[in-house]
Amino acid sequence: MPSDVLGLGFAGLIALGGAIGYFKSNSVASLVSGLVFGALISLSAQLAAGSSKSYNFAPAMVCLILSFLMGSRYVNSKKFMPAGMVAAISLLMTVRYALRFFS
Repeated sequence: MPSDVLGLGFAGLIALGGAIGYFKSNSVASLVSGLVFGALISLSAQLAAGSSKSYNFAPAMVCLILSFLMGSRYVNSKKFMPAGMVAAISLLMTVRYALRFFS
């Protein structure tokens, strides 16, 4: 089965960011959201890698939701790290999966 290396790397980055947020600030919300979004991105990216182009809709939506959530955190805090960076990368991944979906 083919794998989406970029999608899996992004999922790992999100999960790692949640763990770092937990250990640095003792934030359980960061840990839970990082692990949940990391798992969702990982599972949907793997599904999309081995299937038809219609399966690219799920990872696009997960990345879009993450982009909106982290984008709103960035707007409120005005701090690029980590919210702005995650929002920007999530938006790029959304575009990547959307292009695959519509091609």
